[in-house]
Amino acid sequence: METCRTDLEIHEPAKGELSWSDLLAVYRNERSQVSAAELLDRLAPWLTNARKALLAAPPFADDDDIAQQLRLEVLAKAARWVPQCADQWIPRKLAEEAERRVRRVLQRERRRQPVELDDRMPAKPLEDRLVLETPVGRASAADIRLIYRYHVAGEPLEEMARRAGITPRQMRRRIQRAKARART
Repeated sequence: METCRTDLEIHEPAKGELSWSDLLAVYRNERSQVSAAELLDRLAPWLTNARKALLAAPPFADDDDIAQQLRLEVLAKAARWVPQCADQWIPRKLAEEAERRVRRVLQRERRRQPVELDDRMPAKPLEDRLVLETPVGRASAADIRLIYRYHVAGEPLEEMARRAGITPRQMRRRIQRAKARART
């Protein structure tokens, strides 16, 4: 009688139960629901252990999504893998590979998750977020901000002049000079 020792349990195949290599060969050849179900049932302890090691990344993936993704990764690997190792290492290799793949997906998703915006969060003025390292013509970053505020953001000339402490006519001249520097 063949025995398989794993990290989680000692498993002695019952009469008529296939070895891990044979079970993989059957799944690769048939790819039926029956062979997939048998493979997943026998791998259940390893997949449960792998699931416990992974942290959910809501709203992208909760615990059920992670468990499902582990099963899909195991089936994808089992469909193309011809093991070159001892039979007792097959379940561990399948579960570890699935866990690695799911972990990478979860890490990538955590890095990409956007920050939720809150209506109570004060926003900085748009011009403070502009980063202008490259000058346009001979215009300075202040010139570019001035042109941006007037032409792109649509800030009223009178308001800009009032904040700068000058007349609207002087502000108009500043904008014209800034545009002239940007053209050269």
